[in-house]
Amino acid sequence: MPNKVDWKDIYNTEYVNAPECWKTCGGYCCKNFYGEHFNILDKSGVSLPLLEKEYEYYKSIGGITNITTPAKKRTFHLSNGKEFSIYLLSCQCGGLCNPHGHRPLICRIYPYFPVVDAFGMIVDFEYSALMDLFYRDPDNNHNCTLVREQSIRIKRELTVSLKPLLRDPEVVFVFRCLSELVNRLKIKMDGFIDNLDEKQKKKFIAKYEWMILSGKPWKDKEFSHRITEIYDEVKLAFGNEDFL
Repeated sequence: MPNKVDWKDIYNTEYVNAPECWKTCGGYCCKNFYGEHFNILDKSGVSLPLLEKEYEYYKSIGGITNITTPAKKRTFHLSNGKEFSIYLLSCQCGGLCNPHGHRPLICRIYPYFPVVDAFGMIVDFEYSALMDLFYRDPDNNHNCTLVREQSIRIKRELTVSLKPLLRDPEVVFVFRCLSELVNRLKIKMDGFIDNLDEKQKKKFIAKYEWMILSGKPWKDKEFSHRITEIYDEVKLAFGNEDFL
């Protein structure tokens, strides 16, 4: 049987060693950057994606008490008839989540998520906040101190600490799908936000809101076919057993 993650262990793991790093950036990771420009999306709430098994564990331990808005479920359909879902929490805690130990995986591995091959080996990292994808030079312009000053160390730590998580084929599959999702969003947006004037910025953000709300980058047959290919690749790499 495929190895399955124990989410209790995951929630007891600190993936990034950076105590009180928020004091150096004003808590950037817990803010909705550019939120003041949003007309449709939540201006203050940060959207936190959870895998389905993670969400089940998160609920079983009582969640975060000051996140009260029900999670939104988004389901993706493979062309082979299988499907997987992620749950989106709207967090307005501003870094004061209670209890802090219940924060989701995406918060624990910020500012990156791993780009992995079918075997779960990390080959690169991508920015885990979607708006961070649209800086022309994020390594130098990013508001997160860890990105600007400690990216090599953080990526090295994540490469080690994420190994137990990446023994689960479902987790590997979802991270690979996330990479595909992010790449398609970048193609659809086709630009950067940090070189725009105010008028152009408003237009860019309006387009971004529409892409996120409509799910347009991920609703065609090509995306469905690609994530089916990813499923087959991961299934083969982990012994050819179904995991969804």
